[in-house]
Amino acid sequence: FGEGVPGPSSEQRWRDRGLDRLVHRLDHLCADDDQLLTQVRVGAAGNNLFVDVTYHWWRTIGLALLVNVVPSPGWDCTWPRVGVRFDLPAELRHASWFGTGPNESYPDTRRAARVGRFAADIDELNVAYSRPQETGHRSDLRELVISGAGGPQLSVTTWPNEQLHRPGFTLSAYTPQQLDHARHPCELSAGDHVYLFIDDAVHGIGSRACGVDVLPEHALWPGPREFGMEFGEV
Repeated sequence: FGEGVPGPSSEQRWRDRGLDRLVHRLDHLCADDDQLLTQVRVGAAGNNLFVDVTYHWWRTIGLALLVNVVPSPGWDCTWPRVGVRFDLPAELRHASWFGTGPNESYPDTRRAARVGRFAADIDELNVAYSRPQETGHRSDLRELVISGAGGPQLSVTTWPNEQLHRPGFTLSAYTPQQLDHARHPCELSAGDHVYLFIDDAVHGIGSRACGVDVLPEHALWPGPREFGMEFGEV
């Protein structure tokens, strides 16, 4: 690229490699009375890049989940996120958590956050941008309780890895695909679910609209990852 001409944005690189059109294929499943193991290949549409994901569920006092992520060779762009999504009943709109807050915290905005105990409704968790987009991630989650009108319904406790890193969470009324397709907030309509994301890592926000893209130290490059959590009723 010539001097003064910006290169492709992170968004454009992701679209060029099909990350907005991922497909999932179940490769293996085995279960017994106490545990379930599934292996899923997640492929970027239109090319040979993929990620193998293993989900290991087992009974504890509640229900534990260990996720192992292994990308194929050949990835040449960053990823938006690495995590899992859970579709919850639409009435579960309130979160109480022990982690960073009170506002969102991405890799390049987390200096504005502190660790503590916080609570917020789903509308308070997410920023109402004039152009719908990703929002609402809280990093370094220790404990999370999701509630509805009838009170607490679900608790999540994350596990630290060897570097003491913990996943973060996002609770949203919309999927990333719905946010991507909407040009204005009025084009979004609530459905039968809310969506809980437990992300081991996310890409930085950057300021491409009015400045540079994500700085290198805040970019999420592909690599193997493992993260775990435990679910319980409250």
